[in-house]
Amino acid sequence: MIEPNSRVNTYLISAAVAGLLVACGGTSVESGAASAPDTSSTLTHAGVVSGTTDSPPQAAPPASASTANSSSPQASHTSSLYPATLLASGGPTGQDPSGYRLTFHDSFDAGLDRSIWNTERTDADIAVTNYAVKDGTLKIWPERGTNGKFFNRTFDTDGRFSQQYGYFEMEAKLPKGKGVWPAFWLLGYQDGRRPEIDILEAYPGGAAPWGAPGEDGIPVPMMYAPVVWIDRGDRAGYSKVATPDLSAGFHRYGLKWEPDKATFYFDGKEVYSLQASITDPLFPILDLWFGSASGDPDDTTPTGESNAFEINYVKAWQFE
Repeated sequence: MIEPNSRVNTYLISAAVAGLLVACGGTSVESGAASAPDTSSTLTHAGVVSGTTDSPPQAAPPASASTANSSSPQASHTSSLYPATLLASGGPTGQDPSGYRLTFHDSFDAGLDRSIWNTERTDADIAVTNYAVKDGTLKIWPERGTNGKFFNRTFDTDGRFSQQYGYFEMEAKLPKGKGVWPAFWLLGYQDGRRPEIDILEAYPGGAAPWGAPGEDGIPVPMMYAPVVWIDRGDRAGYSKVATPDLSAGFHRYGLKWEPDKATFYFDGKEVYSLQASITDPLFPILDLWFGSASGDPDDTTPTGESNAFEINYVKAWQFE
């Protein structure tokens, strides 16, 4: 089992290296990367539970000194790629659409909108290209960096979109293999608080029931975890959701976030609910990291686009 916060430390080291490259006039491997985040205000993340007693860690991306939208309880950003008629239609899967107003929608039909997504919060010092938008999906796949080791890739909307309460949904297909750790989660930081809601965390390489060998012997994801953190180190609750092979097709992962309650959905069906109060706006994060309960990746871990964390869309709605 990975030592607590080891993944956090790895991420912070890579962010610090990226910051030094920028400070010295250098460039990171990540093309088009923005300046590195300020690690002096970096967040930490306590972790999701693996089994009944183990608690492998998860990390949060480094935070800049301020978040542009965090001061607004219903701050939102909608991509210019999408017309108002689209943003005004539809509702969350399995919900009455009349109770919701769409505030965020990216289905990647016109490529990666960098006015929405931060792409530089990754292991930029060793990163190579391991993502693309093709056929209307964002694909992030396992790859070895310039040092020959697997590296973490993160996309977030910090400073571009955050929201207090509402419904958040992603449609995606997960990768398989030892060590892969895909996630879809929400994070906030304000006045020293670090609330977080993990809508999906999966560990294909973990011990059963997290993963199971596929027909080719490569472990596939058979379970995922939703988790709620009131603050850093203060976990309100979690659950383990048994599923079919999540690498075999697309599924929808949803969260209905109310002032005193969080309810999680899988393909429109409720799978977990708990009482929890989080009042800060949170921003979405998509990532493909490695380790924790999924183990360490190795030569058996499939690399390349054919084993991608494939995201069809990310949406958010506010309550009417």
